[in-house]
Amino acid sequence: MRDHLAHLPGITILQMIYQQKIYEGDSKDHEFSATSMREHWLSGYEDTKRTLMRRDWLAMPQDGMGILVHDVHRERDY
Repeated sequence: MRDHLAHLPGITILQMIYQQKIYEGDSKDHEFSATSMREHWLSGYEDTKRTLMRRDWLAMPQDGMGILVHDVHRERDY
């Protein structure tokens, strides 16, 4: 079984998870005003731009690296 796992292709996962704003509180699940929706969309757009700027994250992982996970909100060297 281990030999089979050693030959799986590398995978890169780019996480872009919405970060709740301090002022949102518990309302983020049911507040759909035009203002809040624009804020959410802008946040996603900015996260996408920041992620795509990281060209090194878009490269295929080297053989044997397994699964690489990158998160724009937890980047350390940017």
